[in-house]
Amino acid sequence: MDFGLSERSERWRRDLLAFFEQEVLPRHRAWLDHVRTHNDAPPFMAEMQQKARAAGLWNLGLPELADDEPGTRLSNLDYAPLAEIMGRLLWAPEVFNCQRPTCRT
Repeated sequence: MDFGLSERSERWRRDLLAFFEQEVLPRHRAWLDHVRTHNDAPPFMAEMQQKARAAGLWNLGLPELADDEPGTRLSNLDYAPLAEIMGRLLWAPEVFNCQRPTCRT
């Protein structure tokens, strides 16, 4: 059985990893400093989300998006290696609009 990544999955993995290393990792210290004293998103989050969206790295794991909704429409199998990269930092999935839903009570 072949467990290698598909060509499509490998391309998305490469693109996400490059963005993650260039844009997300360098902001980790600033994120830690911000959340230590604040209960909201750091001021750079919106800018990072705009960059991710412009790079096509938005809504990565939603295969059933409508045609007018931005996203990659990746299958779970193709999304898994991307989730592994984003999972390196607690806050990284939010940059790509891939965070878990929040419950507000």
